[in-house]
Amino acid sequence: MAKRTARAQRTQAKNAAGPAPEHLVEPMLAGMTTTRQHLLAWVHAHGLAALDAVFREEAVVLAGPKGRHRPQRTHHHWGTAATELTFGGRRVQVRRPRVRRTIGGRPRCLRSRRFATGTRSPRG
Repeated sequence: MAKRTARAQRTQAKNAAGPAPEHLVEPMLAGMTTTRQHLLAWVHAHGLAALDAVFREEAVVLAGPKGRHRPQRTHHHWGTAATELTFGGRRVQVRRPRVRRTIGGRPRCLRSRRFATGTRSPRG
């Protein structure tokens, strides 16, 4: 036992911890920051694409498929309009389809009005 203890004893200088932890943590923090930025950009892009799909789907429900003739329709497509919405904590401008009644009157308000005012839809 005396031999093992004598062999295992070391001074504090010989038991050095190695490189400073800051040098090990800095690359991890840089990687985490970059990953977070890319993830937020990806979520933002896919959220805008989903919002565009919702607007187009509602226009199709009201006015039917674009470019198809339906004599009994009550609304028709009327181009697009720029709409400013709060999305991801900032104001963004998106293009939304416009739909009008076939027999005069004001344009039909799509879901974008709810998004612009910040109120939630009744479904969720």
